[in-house]
Amino acid sequence: MNRERAVAIGQTLTVLILMSLGTVITKIALDDVAPMTFAWMSVAVGMVLLTLYTFVIKGERIPSDLTRQVWMYIIIIGVFNFVIGRITMTISLERLPATTNTYLVNFIGFITMGMSIFMLKESPTVFQVLGAIVAIFGLYIFFDEPPTGYEFVGILLILIGITAVAYTNNIARKLGIVTENKLSNNIVSTVALLIGGGLMVLIGLVVDGVPQVRGLGSWGAIIYAGIFMVAFGLTVWNHILRVLRSYEASILGASTVIWTALLAVPILGERLSFNEIIGMVLMLVGLALVQVRRGKFSTLWQQLRLAVGGQSPSP
Repeated sequence: MNRERAVAIGQTLTVLILMSLGTVITKIALDDVAPMTFAWMSVAVGMVLLTLYTFVIKGERIPSDLTRQVWMYIIIIGVFNFVIGRITMTISLERLPATTNTYLVNFIGFITMGMSIFMLKESPTVFQVLGAIVAIFGLYIFFDEPPTGYEFVGILLILIGITAVAYTNNIARKLGIVTENKLSNNIVSTVALLIGGGLMVLIGLVVDGVPQVRGLGSWGAIIYAGIFMVAFGLTVWNHILRVLRSYEASILGASTVIWTALLAVPILGERLSFNEIIGMVLMLVGLALVQVRRGKFSTLWQQLRLAVGGQSPSP
């Protein structure tokens, strides 16, 4: 392993641990701050910091020749990610244990894969379908008892949120195809955040009026989330994807459920049952299988037809 890749892996794990700590801190802050208030104020902090980083520190500029299609994709990323996704996932964290919340959020990868079949015309591999089946079986084991009505609403909110984010993942890939990956990731992230985050802040101000945030701890949690879960997270992740392969980043990203659990147990007093641990392991195995790109169903079907017909596939 070369030094650049080792550094990138170290950076990935660092930002994932910081984001997992952010989930735990947010869970604590939601005892005193309304979810909507926390969501829009942390996004506002992230907007300011990412804008300063991209346009002042890095000195980047928005290209003047962006097409209407590119602008539409950026707007979709901003609204679905920083409005729908941020609101639903923050409210759901209030209703669910931090570990359960992070566990469910990691199913974004499977929904992204499913959507790509229709949006990008990508045929899933045998291993990807097997991985999805393993993960869904893990989900069945994780919830050995039906969730309460209060928790079930949280689960539905997560489903809405991760579906919105999965949609933006595919839109981002389409954006990369349209621009031939020549448009700066910093510009895409910052402009999307300014559009979606601006709308988010506007909605928050209409709903909240004067935000009710009591205590330095709550303010600290909002600032922390804005720095590490919005601005810093986006910036570092964009850098990491330039060094690591996508499947490596995805597998490392799934480790948030482990870091969140390790932090939630001593800080929040959460406890993991045996079935929850097994469910988490199966989800991680499923995510690993999903990264295998070989063995498409079309090739398998062709080989089966040749075998039935008594012919051997050509070398």
